[in-house]
Amino acid sequence: MNMKFKFLPVFFLLLLSFNKSEAKNINLNKEFLPLKDFLIFKLDFFMKENIQNIFSGGGLISVAYQNLDYQIKFSEGDILIINIQAYMDKQRYTSKRYYPKLRDCNQVRNKIFLNKYGYSFLTQKFNNLVNEESLTNSLKDKVFNISSFNDALRQELIKKTRVNVKIIHPRSEKNITCGGKIIDTELSIE
Repeated sequence: MNMKFKFLPVFFLLLLSFNKSEAKNINLNKEFLPLKDFLIFKLDFFMKENIQNIFSGGGLISVAYQNLDYQIKFSEGDILIINIQAYMDKQRYTSKRYYPKLRDCNQVRNKIFLNKYGYSFLTQKFNNLVNEESLTNSLKDKVFNISSFNDALRQELIKKTRVNVKIIHPRSEKNITCGGKIIDTELSIE
């Protein structure tokens, strides 16, 4: 019998006994998750549930996207930052002459957080269906509804949350980046 195979059962027995002794010492009741991490977790869960809103109606009513990535983090000063990269459909926009505009950034944010465009169907002019109040209420109800937050803290966190949306065109020189407070009615080109 090969020497490697003689020690293999002993190794597994030691590994199993080590794992059992470690599992006995863990007490999850004494462990606490920092609120920042919990808030990032809730926002990440919300984003995963609502990203598909971007893909519905794409190409007919709004830009067609092939993929969407995002990152959520806290910066210094407890500012929550959401970075979103929306990739325009490469096949469609390589041949079609359409370049991203400010309203595309706003629509990405609006579709994720309210499932509304915020722009009229035919004219693509701004309408008042997406505003500071509707964005705030959506965030309060769906993300910042943590029982240990009082209303003042909830309002402060929402006001400090920033979103940056980068629309990535198949031709990289046509990319556009917009950002601002998440509750701004319209984001700004950066």
